Amino acid sequence: MTGNPSDRERQVAWRLTQLAILAFITIFVFSMTDNELNEVSVQLPDTPSEKNKIADTSSEPSSEPLPTTSSPLENSQVSRSFTFVATGELLIHEFVADAADSYGSVGFDFSPMFKRVAPIISGADLAICHLETPLSPDNSVLEYYPTFQVPYELADAIKSAGYEGCSIASNHLLDNGVDGLEATIDHLEFSGVKSNGGSTKSGKTMPSIFNPGGISVAHFSYTDLMNCGIDGNCGGVELPVDPPWLVNHLEVQKILDDAETAVVNGAEFVVLSLHWGQAYSSEISTSQEEIINQLLSSDSIDLIVGHGAHVIQPVMKISNKYAVTGMGNFLSNQPGDERRLCSECPKSTQDGMIAWFNISDLPDGSISVIDAGYVPTWVDRSSYEIIPIGVDEPDTVAPVTIKESENRTSGVIGEDLRRLVFGN
Repeated sequence: MTGNPSDRERQVAWRLTQLAILAFITIFVFSMTDNELNEVSVQLPDTPSEKNKIADTSSEPSSEPLPTTSSPLENSQVSRSFTFVATGELLIHEFVADAADSYGSVGFDFSPMFKRVAPIISGADLAICHLETPLSPDNSVLEYYPTFQVPYELADAIKSAGYEGCSIASNHLLDNGVDGLEATIDHLEFSGVKSNGGSTKSGKTMPSIFNPGGISVAHFSYTDLMNCGIDGNCGGVELPVDPPWLVNHLEVQKILDDAETAVVNGAEFVVLSLHWGQAYSSEISTSQEEIINQLLSSDSIDLIVGHGAHVIQPVMKISNKYAVTGMGNFLSNQPGDERRLCSECPKSTQDGMIAWFNISDLPDGSISVIDAGYVPTWVDRSSYEIIPIGVDEPDTVAPVTIKESENRTSGVIGEDLRRLVFGN
């Protein structure tokens, strides 16, 4: 019988054709996948012994470099780098808090005080502040001198200004005991800011870890002075406190050990925040100089940023490593007001700085600062705005006042840190 095939026969023939095409595509894909897997396997370690060797180093440090595996794509990538900024004391006196109260429709708003410096801070890949005054748990009790509990809304302003972390080790850290320490850590963490310098949890000193530009950065914070102890007794407390993990003690061997441990655990660049120095003295002490030399001689420590004297102190540079000994007050009411005079505070307590560093991989495999500079700052006590000199100055401040502050700062810093200049 001849004639056109039935509709059913045509459907069966088309289905068989589809199955044949699908089978061909499947066989082709599997063959290509096998080839790709074979190519990748060539780049992995030849034996499991190499992998075991890496795992063993976690329990026992070795002086030999750890074996690494990388693909040709990784080797061809450009060098990693990041920019880092650090600033001096956030010292919240009563007039500063009063201004924040006036800025806030509900509660305290410190963010207007940072609005002129925020573009510089947030423009860095990593920014670290120094919070000297502990935060109040709920603002039911606020104190501004000689012990401090300051409005907790400061944490939100720190975050909005662009900071990723803060050092909190200072002589005031235990002004409100363990409750104040816990509140400070919790409020910063809730705002998205890491803190370092004290802990309410038992254990070894741990760094804050950041990863700007793909480089693992460990940040530690230490102080050499305490005003109050956990029992509420103020007027001079010996360090280390008991228990020691509450406050990181500035002791050279401890810092060296902490930094070396961080490097063993994977840190590639280690930054120290040190709270120290003679109050209101622009001169670096013999003790500070000796400590800097000891710390920067270590292969595990790369950069030191300091605070505590409330004024700018000199910058030291040793073998391409920097120690910014004192960055001055970044936000405070010093040199004082009619309610609380500070007869020993010089004009330079209104001066501060933003220390800036460009950090990068080097051809020899190390990571180092390749460029360093600073922006001088000054606190306008009519509004408590932090003024970045030469970048965003208000018309309401006499130019001669700004120039005097700029000259005071440049006269102390020295030539190892260049003045940053921003174009329009």
